[in-house]
Amino acid sequence: MKVIYKQSNSPLVISIPHSGTDIPQDIAPLCNLAAKREHTDWALEELVAPLSETTLVATVSRYIVDVNRFKPRAGKTTQPIIPRIDEKGNLLFNNYPSKQKQADWLERYYTPYYLHLENLLNEKLEQHERVLLVDLHSYDDKLFNTSDIILGTRKKQTLNQDTLKQLQLLFHEEGLTTQVDTPFSGGNIIATFGKQARIEAVQIEVPYSLYLEGHSLHPERASILQTQFQNIFQKVQMYHF
Repeated sequence: MKVIYKQSNSPLVISIPHSGTDIPQDIAPLCNLAAKREHTDWALEELVAPLSETTLVATVSRYIVDVNRFKPRAGKTTQPIIPRIDEKGNLLFNNYPSKQKQADWLERYYTPYYLHLENLLNEKLEQHERVLLVDLHSYDDKLFNTSDIILGTRKKQTLNQDTLKQLQLLFHEEGLTTQVDTPFSGGNIIATFGKQARIEAVQIEVPYSLYLEGHSLHPERASILQTQFQNIFQKVQMYHF
């Protein structure tokens, strides 16, 4: 993983769990390299690079270890942290990892992400009364009946209602339409940290069409979105944090 520290007194932390493309050398022999891995959150690290926020990025592919998934719980059906198939139903692994390997991968990639994020948030809490965690994602809007920005709040459990309303207003002022919790309500990252005292958390899903050309930044569209995000993040901090 990668922690990008910025010289900023901002009470905001950005988490990017799904833009990684790394397949570690010791894991690659187990993988079906012909499988598709298209639902990567392409180039989000580059998108936020000009912003002034401290950012944590998972560099390992979500198709190896998905750090935004819930650990299995009794009586609950969850998507696996180590997925088995791609979007087309192709096996991701020629040999699915043993339970021992799975435990090792979680220790190497899953647990450290949460520890790093917890440390970053605690550092911010030493400086600020309240902190906002933005868990940033993107989605292929060709596959959905929307091209809105999706604000995920786990059914309004992780974000104060006033903060949510202000975010919606700020996106609207920048010419961006939003939906709340549909089709994405947020994963384990905001569920874990958004219920803690003095921390609010929101999952923001950005449609590919707003910033990408293929798997790379579209120069003009990305530049516009960077300015819009900078304006939104600065104002929400000023009003609420």
